[in-house]
Amino acid sequence: MGFVDSNPRLAVTTLESDRHRLIVHWGDGHTSSFQTIWLRHACQCEACGTYISAIRSLRLPDIPDDIAIATADRDDEGRIQVTFSGDGHSSLFDPAWLRGRCNSTTERTRRRWTPILWGKEIEGRMPEADYATCRGDPAARLAMLETLRDYGFVLVRGVPADPEETEAVAGLAGPLRVTNYGSVYDFTYNPDALVYGDLNVKLDPHTDEPYRQAPPSLTCFHFIRAATSGGENTMTDSFRIGAELRDADPEGFRLLSTLPLTFYRRLEKQDRDFRMRAPVFSLDEDGEIAGVRHLDRAIGPLDLPNEMIEPVYQALRRLQERFFDPANQVTVPVAGGEALFFNNQRVLHGRAAFAPDGDRYMRTCHVELDEFNSTLRTLASRQGRDSANLNLPHGALV
Repeated sequence: MGFVDSNPRLAVTTLESDRHRLIVHWGDGHTSSFQTIWLRHACQCEACGTYISAIRSLRLPDIPDDIAIATADRDDEGRIQVTFSGDGHSSLFDPAWLRGRCNSTTERTRRRWTPILWGKEIEGRMPEADYATCRGDPAARLAMLETLRDYGFVLVRGVPADPEETEAVAGLAGPLRVTNYGSVYDFTYNPDALVYGDLNVKLDPHTDEPYRQAPPSLTCFHFIRAATSGGENTMTDSFRIGAELRDADPEGFRLLSTLPLTFYRRLEKQDRDFRMRAPVFSLDEDGEIAGVRHLDRAIGPLDLPNEMIEPVYQALRRLQERFFDPANQVTVPVAGGEALFFNNQRVLHGRAAFAPDGDRYMRTCHVELDEFNSTLRTLASRQGRDSANLNLPHGALV
């Protein structure tokens, strides 16, 4: 094993194996253990195919129950070659690929994305980026999207104040999603509007379209013209408030993350009737908050066992007191020629009332969370970043 990797993290110092596992000792002192069935199922040779493209002939039932490691060594290119008894197959593994998929607690924690929680304290130093720089520099675009990923929102300045440019602006995050409002919706003041946002009233912090099985994810507010007076946006970090509620009221948080509310949206003129039963907070496999649904104006009567009605209302009241508290809201003035991106399944957005005599014009559109994550991974992979393999939250899914 004369091959030497200059990166201690990826440098294999010694290999050990028995029938049941391969043990790899790395140059940085870490030790990985890979079980035999895991290795055999992970083979991506020409005969087995690969999960990356889903062109794969290997099936789990084809692997013998008594599969075992016969030999393990390194070839002249530094790859780890494992030969199996049971089916006689031989597989090659790149050390960097193996290290990136080590299932030790340390490495699984390393792969786990952790959000940056925030509140009023970031007002005046909010995450932002420059549009032209992001368009011309892939590293700047990736930095902008990573900021959006970590904080849940980012303000992009220097955006063309041209409605024809909206799709290109939002396209920084990925392909656009079509909703019941189309791919792009124009918000302009209309005193007879059927959409609440087209009025000039204050909007409390909320997420859009929680009545859908998959609510809109990444949202772009493209401001063509801002209001002459008022209309400032607010951002509220539901992940931080959820964490605070869990500490202060564990039982209330449990109810809001396990029992469903019913969210409604009836569009009579379109002959559409949306309803979704889901908890306010969606949790991931480790019990951490992965997404939120909250639009108090769309919450219908609780459909729960009688003994749960009052406890859930009490928990929801305590949560809304936090959501609606101005001390938890960051004011984000957005001018014409700017765009506000935010994760609608994490950040609650609101708005101050504005003068009806203005000429406020904002366009909004959405990018699916999986499309956004795909854009992130693709850019990170092209730039050789470890963040390409982070495990990201699934959002507000049941």
